Amino acid sequence: MEDAQATQGSSGIHKVTSSVTDHIKFLIHSDNYPLLYPVVTEAAGLGKYVPQIGDLPHLDSWVMEMVSCLEGKLAIMSETFPDQGLRFLFLLNNSDSVLATLHDSTRYSSFQAHVAALCAKAEGYMQSYLEVSWSPLLSCLFNPQPFCLFGKYCYPLALPKFEAEFHKMYTTQKLWKVPDPELRTNLRIAVIDKIIPGYT
Repeated sequence: MEDAQATQGSSGIHKVTSSVTDHIKFLIHSDNYPLLYPVVTEAAGLGKYVPQIGDLPHLDSWVMEMVSCLEGKLAIMSETFPDQGLRFLFLLNNSDSVLATLHDSTRYSSFQAHVAALCAKAEGYMQSYLEVSWSPLLSCLFNPQPFCLFGKYCYPLALPKFEAEFHKMYTTQKLWKVPDPELRTNLRIAVIDKIIPGYT
């Protein structure tokens, strides 16, 4: 699972996420599901497969177990990221990709409760990204550091420092990927909603 992409810290969709979502699409496709369901059910009856999620049909449980395993692997991979903002953006992007796959499925009604938990986790990643990336920037406005000049403490103008830090943040993050256009828009709105009240 660990490869150059994780080491370098790309925020995009990991190749393992793409592989898992492709497998999920195959398993739950309306043409394949009726053929695969009896096979998995028989395997469960013979004890060759033990479903871990009792409130779901066996094949659906298998799918959600794949999702859970992927989440755990991605979380471990993200711990190697040197930038915490990039780490949470990576987790957000990959969670969003999985959610899109489940939302588009004809089995969505079966997954709904579990999808809600995944949505809450993705929202947590977004809030963590905002907190680690943008909250320190706002501290430039609210907590300007004084400096000593001729024996007196002076407080520099907060706005120039904020703008300098903002441009530094922009330079750092401008190449970070958010492949899903809807998520990209929502993330921009979330950043604006966090920054503008402090800026004004």
